[in-house]
Amino acid sequence: MTVLLRAALVIGVLSYLALMRGGADPAAETRKLTGRLPSASAVLPAALEAVPAETRERAARAVLARGLMAELSRRAGEPQDAADTPSTDTLEAADRQSAWRGIEPR
Repeated sequence: MTVLLRAALVIGVLSYLALMRGGADPAAETRKLTGRLPSASAVLPAALEAVPAETRERAARAVLARGLMAELSRRAGEPQDAADTPSTDTLEAADRQSAWRGIEPR
């Protein structure tokens, strides 16, 4: 994967330098290339209408389910208040003390 990223970076830098050497303005070239593309606000409604209603409904349910699962997992990771839940500690004071006390004094 890094090989592909490096190759894309090298190609991009070489293309930029070629434009600079030829005297062209890279920003103007970019504007010329992207000026022909329609805006997303014009394309999006037509693209959504092209998708069948059943598919749109399944996609919406999948997105909502994924969001719900993310929220539940986030809440599961949050610490709860100590006052809300009873203690699950079953040790008594004698259990907390170590069994070995060292050498008994004489």
